[in-house]
Amino acid sequence: AWAASAGLGLLTACAAVEVDPYVVPWPDLLPESRAKIEHVLADVAAVVPLEAAEVRSRPEVYDFLLSELPFTGGVVRELGRGSWEIFRDPSKPEPEVFFVVDPSGMRLRFELVHREPERRFYVSRGVFPMGVLPALTGSTLVVMRAVPAPGGGLRTDAVVYVRVETPFYASLAKGFRAVVEQKVKAKAGFFIDAARRVAEEAAA
Repeated sequence: AWAASAGLGLLTACAAVEVDPYVVPWPDLLPESRAKIEHVLADVAAVVPLEAAEVRSRPEVYDFLLSELPFTGGVVRELGRGSWEIFRDPSKPEPEVFFVVDPSGMRLRFELVHREPERRFYVSRGVFPMGVLPALTGSTLVVMRAVPAPGGGLRTDAVVYVRVETPFYASLAKGFRAVVEQKVKAKAGFFIDAARRVAEEAAA
């Protein structure tokens, strides 16, 4: 319903995905943020829900780790739990922008474009390696939630909207949807997982 009201042409197949918790708060967005989100949602090739997870952490710790992802990524590497390089642009650092490179060849630029007490909206653009096939360039909107869990800690979940921009895949995006979804699911939620791992190590 939210897509229809916004006048955005999401794929009919996406209607089966539960989107109620992820309504985009259009009236609250700055014009620049609105434009970046609309760019992704105007041509969605796949909608990928990421698995929910319980995080044993105080909210302020988890919030800090999401806000300072270069630090969080460094801790993950020191713990031997991942090999992502997460950094801000050294020549022009911006608090809400970070870059990610991993050994597989994935390169992404993430920007936090809107946040609420329990939700964050990230727009990314970058390259996903696709094995023997050409690399896939695309944009995503990641909407994540972190809400208090009944027994303490937090419960996180997220959904990723994917726009495919590589000409090779653009005309085949619907047919290759399963492949795109698998690649995005494996990579797009890395920073949520990184923050969870560090938060739980801190709590321990």
